[in-house]
Amino acid sequence: MNKWTAQVKTLYTNLKIKQKLFVIHFLIVFIVCSTSLIAMQITLHIYQGILYQEAARVLNISTSSIENELRQIEKYSYNFITNPEVQEHLSRLNRELSIYEWGKAGVNLVEKLWAFRFERNITTVHLIDGVGNQYTAGNKTVPKEQVPLVVAKAAEKEGSIVFCQPFPGETDIIGARQIRRIRDLSLEPLGTLIIRVNTLNLIQQLTSSTEDSDENLFILSGAESVYASEPELKETVVSFTYNGDTGYSMKKVAGKNYFVVHTRSHFSNWLYINVLPYDTVFRQVLLLRNIVLCLFLLLFFFTVLISMKMARNLTKPIEELTFKMKRVENGEFEVSKEEAPEPQRTDEIGALQNDFAIMTKKINTLIREDYKKQILIKDAQLRALQAQINPHFLYNTLESINWRAKLNKQRDLSLMVESLGNLLRSTISDQKSLVPLSKEIQLLQDYIVIQKVRFGNRLVFNLEIEEKWREYLLPKLTLQPIVENSINYGLEKMLETCEITVKSYPNAKGGLCIAVKDNGPGIPPALLDQIKAGAVKPQGLGIGLKNIDERFKLIYGKEYGINITSELEKGTTVTITLPERRTANV
Repeated sequence: MNKWTAQVKTLYTNLKIKQKLFVIHFLIVFIVCSTSLIAMQITLHIYQGILYQEAARVLNISTSSIENELRQIEKYSYNFITNPEVQEHLSRLNRELSIYEWGKAGVNLVEKLWAFRFERNITTVHLIDGVGNQYTAGNKTVPKEQVPLVVAKAAEKEGSIVFCQPFPGETDIIGARQIRRIRDLSLEPLGTLIIRVNTLNLIQQLTSSTEDSDENLFILSGAESVYASEPELKETVVSFTYNGDTGYSMKKVAGKNYFVVHTRSHFSNWLYINVLPYDTVFRQVLLLRNIVLCLFLLLFFFTVLISMKMARNLTKPIEELTFKMKRVENGEFEVSKEEAPEPQRTDEIGALQNDFAIMTKKINTLIREDYKKQILIKDAQLRALQAQINPHFLYNTLESINWRAKLNKQRDLSLMVESLGNLLRSTISDQKSLVPLSKEIQLLQDYIVIQKVRFGNRLVFNLEIEEKWREYLLPKLTLQPIVENSINYGLEKMLETCEITVKSYPNAKGGLCIAVKDNGPGIPPALLDQIKAGAVKPQGLGIGLKNIDERFKLIYGKEYGINITSELEKGTTVTITLPERRTANV
């Protein structure tokens, strides 16, 4: 946990200020919205509980009314099956009688049945005697295939009443009760009483005071439907799972949500179910919830916009100031003049911007003065060196030596003198500080001619610079000193052949890289670090690598100059990086 907390803290610490402000605003709005939504859900849950209590109360009233009516029918049926005359007639019908006696007993039973038939909500009364004959008071009969089933169910109850689901294609509830002989307490089965109860009239009469047009009442007996106010939902309601004797749940049918309340009767063992359309019952609650959600979304959207605008207004000047600092770090001290000044701020950020502008102005002034001094010193040193030599006298002398060597057929001597003359002419007569790469190559080739005569086959020189790069401008005397270092510290310290390669390739910024690579003994790491730090001075009057690097940075910027890589016994590579510059010398 501590590790995770530390990671979150580190992540937050590394965010930008505007991101931190946004996160804080987002968390505040998220906490407020989440708390409100949780409170709304709790309210909805409480409302569901209240709705359940009310629906359960209404369902219990309906259930109690229906059950009381069924108990009344049970009472009527008990009075009928215990009637002495009914008992006597059934006893006689179970014995062998004459047709007259049998008919008379049957007529008496039908009369009794008709008297029972006129009780409330009873549509038809049937009596099945011990031999299977059916006596009916009403306009319906019991289907022959249903008689054994109903008689068997009544027999299982041993004299108690049992209520069954309607016959196929009908809606009447079927009540059945076995008639047993009371006399002498023999309890001999005499027949079965079957009562048809008009379900629609019964439920409409008993639930009219509590009926709601949006409610749907269903009565189940086991897995069979006894009554369904909405036949289209009957099969679906039967398939639901109901836990416990009472309860409520949310069910989804055909894409619609329903609030389902159920209770089980201990008298009939029927399951009474009240199904309410969820969207209808919770219409106001759902509407309120949707309104609140929309308000939260709008609040969140506007909060994000406001927080982003506030964060941008606060952090934009800081970001701009940071960008300027990075440019100043890279040597660009004119950033304050390039951009139009914003309206004067009087807060802490405005004071910081003003102090930064003053600081960069002072630094720029100091650097320019120092650069001018250094340039004047270098120029004076160069002119003093040039003044010590009379170029015409030197050229004439070398030319005389060259002709004398040619007359004596000293070709190597002639090449050395001619190349030396070219070198001197390029270094002394040309006053430009930047020269095309082609001239640097020509000077380098003259130098290599002299060294070739000196070292012969021990020196192998490769030049791999394409023509398209030769118009690039670079400081005078850049390549020759680097190659000279490769000869001094490579060729002169090895017995094998020394191979020096000068190769060019484009860099990522659109400029040019020139690599001078040799296969010499390499530079020890400690010495290489000293060279990069400028602690090693050049030998004699040669131009050191540090001097070349400083000239590049002075002319082009800090990101340009030379880079040295070396590996013992594998050689050294000096890479020059310069920008694209084909214009005239400055």
